[in-house]
Amino acid sequence: MKRTKKIALLGLASILSIQLFGCGSKNTSLSSESSTAGNVSEAANKDPITGEIYPDQINVGIIEGGPESAILLKEDFLSDIGVKVNAVTYSAGTDINNGVVSGQVDVASFGSSPVALGIANGIKYKAVYVPYVQGGNIEALAVKKDLNAASVADLKGKTIAAPFGTTAHYALLNALELGGLKAGDVKLLDMGGQDIVAAWTRGDIDAAYIWSPALDECLKNGTILTNDGELAKQGVLIPEIAVAEVGFSEKYPTLVTRYVKALMNVHDLVKENPDQAVKDVADWEGISEESARGQINDNIWVSGEEQLSESYLGTADKKGKLFDTLKTIAEFHHSQGNINQAPDEKSIANAVDPSFAEQALKLNTGGAGQ
Repeated sequence: MKRTKKIALLGLASILSIQLFGCGSKNTSLSSESSTAGNVSEAANKDPITGEIYPDQINVGIIEGGPESAILLKEDFLSDIGVKVNAVTYSAGTDINNGVVSGQVDVASFGSSPVALGIANGIKYKAVYVPYVQGGNIEALAVKKDLNAASVADLKGKTIAAPFGTTAHYALLNALELGGLKAGDVKLLDMGGQDIVAAWTRGDIDAAYIWSPALDECLKNGTILTNDGELAKQGVLIPEIAVAEVGFSEKYPTLVTRYVKALMNVHDLVKENPDQAVKDVADWEGISEESARGQINDNIWVSGEEQLSESYLGTADKKGKLFDTLKTIAEFHHSQGNINQAPDEKSIANAVDPSFAEQALKLNTGGAGQ
């Protein structure tokens, strides 16, 4: 059955009305305030770069199932930003996109596919950091064991669910193509994680490309046919990307820099104390430490210094391969008919901004941004 749902190129007002997922957002009521909040001098309440008075709070988008999100919250790394933190959990990256458009998200870390679609749809944000490149079973194509499918090609005519517009959706479409199938050769259903688990339990779907904790539920009577790690070996790279809304980043560059520094702290914990990182992910996602360990060990975690290399953000003068990755993802979605037009190269280049990573690295030595 040919897929009929289309992610059209939309104006910002109409993006808000899109309901791509069954699950919305959840306010985690995180209220982290550093010593700069409360009784402080007038100067301490202003961004030292722009002179703008800090907002009452920074709205941080937290992605469900994201290991960097788990560690940020469990280790309280956001408490050093300098203002109250309102951390809201979203079930998928397209929900975060809607949050940015509606003014409910200032910064967030989520998948590169919805970021590429966001740029194509004219959402005003900048890619400021790459926490990791997805590997292993961070997302995977789970199939029912009783289907006895030995390859992706065996899924022809079957019903497969994924949250449309996400990295899982992008990975699924690539997996089908690499397996010799077209989207029209299967029945694709747009579902969020909770809906996938319910549909799987009822027997409404044969397979799903999804992440934990929904993936863990599916694997109770399912098996993995392929995953992000296998796709990476075949040249399909899927980085996680942190973004900052343009208006917010222009008024409060120091707050964005401190958010990026918090993500650098996540990287350092993963490398220096991986067992604690595993525990954080398991506790936050409600999964076993065995499952959580894959999210730490299988992903390619990117250091602060590597952000400015050719492989990732690059520099202001020469953008790195993240530009090429976003361009490839957008063009792939265009070829699949998911968007009417891929963004031009200038739009993508303008959306990649290494300056905040540069400033965050200086925080390690007491430099700019303090």
